[in-house]
Amino acid sequence: MAFAGVVLAFISVFLFVSLAVGILMIAAQWKLYKKAGEHGWAALIPFYSQYVLVKITWGNGWLFLLYLVPIGNFIFAIATNIKLARVFGKSGGYAAGLIFLSFIFLPMLAFGSAQYLGPDEKKSRGVIIATAVTGVAYILLIVILTVTGAVVGLSQYQKGESVYVDGDNGYDDRGGAEAVEDWEEEFYDHDGYDDYDEQQDFDDGVSPDDYEPMEGYDDFIKVPLTDGDSTVEVPVLRSEYLTVSDSSVVSLEDGIMTSLYMSYAYDDPSSVISELVDMQVDSMSDMPEYYANVTADELISGDGFALQQINYDSISYDGTSYPCFDILKCDVVDDDYVILMLTVDNSSATEDTEELLRDACEVYGIDFDFD
Repeated sequence: MAFAGVVLAFISVFLFVSLAVGILMIAAQWKLYKKAGEHGWAALIPFYSQYVLVKITWGNGWLFLLYLVPIGNFIFAIATNIKLARVFGKSGGYAAGLIFLSFIFLPMLAFGSAQYLGPDEKKSRGVIIATAVTGVAYILLIVILTVTGAVVGLSQYQKGESVYVDGDNGYDDRGGAEAVEDWEEEFYDHDGYDDYDEQQDFDDGVSPDDYEPMEGYDDFIKVPLTDGDSTVEVPVLRSEYLTVSDSSVVSLEDGIMTSLYMSYAYDDPSSVISELVDMQVDSMSDMPEYYANVTADELISGDGFALQQINYDSISYDGTSYPCFDILKCDVVDDDYVILMLTVDNSSATEDTEELLRDACEVYGIDFDFD
């Protein structure tokens, strides 16, 4: 009974917090639309709300239909957030906040002093094409796999080798799980996959083996990022915990996380990093149950780059404090920005963490004092 009560209380708190965040986001959209000269109540109407958002950012509301494109809509959503920051006079760093922490940055944009400057006039035809092509490719892949699966299933049925309907219990004598596994293995072999385990790894998510290794650094791979108009290759930690989208990549290994994001370059790198660091320090300071002693080192800048370090104690669930730090860096690459966050979490550190950090600092051109 006591456990059930705890679970019920947790669910209640979760639902309450979710409802509060939902109401806050709707209120922020309402305020944002009014700032842009649109009807605030549009935030309450599905689809029309997306139409208004795209209208004030892209200048053509009917482009909201790209939100309906499977998989490709992620590309369009990222580009729309970049434009949203720009039309309210914010930098690429703020765009990163809208993408990764929208529940914090969208209300700040709506209720802050930012003023609407009009739709973004920068051409982004590459984003539209990438969205459409990705969606079409995904649909074709689903169709091909469905048709191939149907052909394989029909072939098995004609040979009297039905996996599911052989035996009194509705499965063949090997048992349900083994039968399905054998059928999948036969399917992948039939479709030209020589290594069934390799295909399973692919299905589980992005694999570091999909990308080129970085010469001289075995623990890093090169991943392409694009803003729709141009593409750059960035180094990132080689790890099974790898998340990749068109304009961002995150990897975690031995207590070190590398997060890189590509954005349009239309502000000074020092301003971008200062703004990002200030917002992160404020956000962490507002969560004393998770972070303590949050401070920022002096901003360092040079020709085409800027970086700054945030130091803090991370507090675990049992109250233990671990000294941690983040290094935020902005590099100008071919008139675009590559924004890096290098995080060191000592609560997850291993004997390999320091060596990985040394390599990371060399790869990203960071002069870190290890003494």
